[in-house]
Amino acid sequence: MKKVALIMAKIILAGFFLYNIGFFSLFNNIESGPQPPFKADGGKGDQEYLNGKIRQAQMWGENYTPELYFADLTEIKIKQQNNDFDRSVVIMVNNSINELLAVFHENVCRHRQQDSEEEYQKFQERLTVAQKKCELLIDPDSQKRRDEFNAKVNRPGFWADLLLSIIFWLGTFYLKNFPLAFFLLWIWWYQEKEKIRINNPLSFLICLLLYPVTIIRVWHKSWRFGTRMWAMKIELKRRQTDIFSMISDDEMADIKRFAASNLKVSDYRQYLDNRGFRRQQALLPVMAITTLLLLAPKTWGAETSYCQNHGTIGYHLEVKAPPGINGQQLEPHDDQAASPAIVFFDHFIKPEFLVWKVIWPPAPEKHSGFKKNPDPVPLTY
Repeated sequence: MKKVALIMAKIILAGFFLYNIGFFSLFNNIESGPQPPFKADGGKGDQEYLNGKIRQAQMWGENYTPELYFADLTEIKIKQQNNDFDRSVVIMVNNSINELLAVFHENVCRHRQQDSEEEYQKFQERLTVAQKKCELLIDPDSQKRRDEFNAKVNRPGFWADLLLSIIFWLGTFYLKNFPLAFFLLWIWWYQEKEKIRINNPLSFLICLLLYPVTIIRVWHKSWRFGTRMWAMKIELKRRQTDIFSMISDDEMADIKRFAASNLKVSDYRQYLDNRGFRRQQALLPVMAITTLLLLAPKTWGAETSYCQNHGTIGYHLEVKAPPGINGQQLEPHDDQAASPAIVFFDHFIKPEFLVWKVIWPPAPEKHSGFKKNPDPVPLTY
């Protein structure tokens, strides 16, 4: 229950953070402005209009000059600004513009390869004149805004004002997310120490005041630790005879110790080589299997029952699978028991295991009389 509450608290904090940076306002502005109409012909006339432009450009071929290209572009853009395309043809408009550009681009490349330097400069001048004419027709105020911006940039103190505005924006962002950082750091403290009271308030306050650096550092360390553990698990599994075999507690402790240190993965490889573990598996299959095992739900449990038949004492082991998976009963020393590979493909390679692991990861169940480790070793007899 505590784990679920912590997950929900982090989701709420993430939601507030996205709200503060204006993420949700993007969706509010999607439908702003007049929407394209639904015409009676279903957009067939607009499709024929665009296809006709493309056919005409292809017919012109090498004679598709800058004046013709920018005239077509201006006509399409003005029609688009006037919301005169059917809603079903909106996506086709951009594709048609790209096809016209492809035809014109071939001509530009041809002029660059075949013309002399003087002839190519004249062609570029024609292109520039046609482009400016197109811009003025599509947006008559563009030149005015460009001149105003250049005058603003050349004004004394522009860059100092820009720097102050950036600092003010960063300060506003810092203060707006300060409460969220406080709760996030407190949650991390509770997860690590399992208590609410903070032992060193001064250290916590310093971390809170520098919360952008603190959060980035914690995320980097977590990412680094996770990737190093993943790489070292792969190196260990490459040296096991069975690619599906489990990693013991001692081996996992070794991996965590190396992952938390500053030693390289190559040092861990050398450590395994010195212990006599030789590579027996290929790298890519082990990477794939390790990734699947990390995603697979770790919800296997076990129960034992004491039995005595005809003077023979033994234990009956029953493996309990996650919900939706049929359990199997395995007897000790049973030669017909399924191999780890068969168990893996029978129970884990299913579409629902991703949803079970990622969306709602179950908490491990505690069984009375058993240690908290993967091996079902009974403590009571």
